[in-house]
Amino acid sequence: MEFYLDVLRSLGLDGEPLTGERYEAFSKLSGLIVEELVPGQYMDFVMVKIRNEGKGVISFAKTWHAFMEGIKLEEGEHFLIYCTCPMVDRFVVLSRVGENIRLLYRRPSRAT
Repeated sequence: MEFYLDVLRSLGLDGEPLTGERYEAFSKLSGLIVEELVPGQYMDFVMVKIRNEGKGVISFAKTWHAFMEGIKLEEGEHFLIYCTCPMVDRFVVLSRVGENIRLLYRRPSRAT
């Protein structure tokens, strides 16, 4: 596993590797959405875009900015991305499954 915290922090994010045990704990949280990105596909989380570059490389971008490589996962490795803003409880767990990147996340709750 390789990761570049300077890239993540430049986008207002932070992160850390997850053990298999911690990944399992996250996967049991209620209300999770599970999606997979094939190589070349990205997901727009409004504040940041996450793209699967292939071969375990994951890049990140803000709105219209260029994608920057931030993480490289080997098969079966997991990484937790979270927002550094104290007012926001958001996270995305990334996991490599073959050439795909699996994402576990929650939709943000809306205040009424």
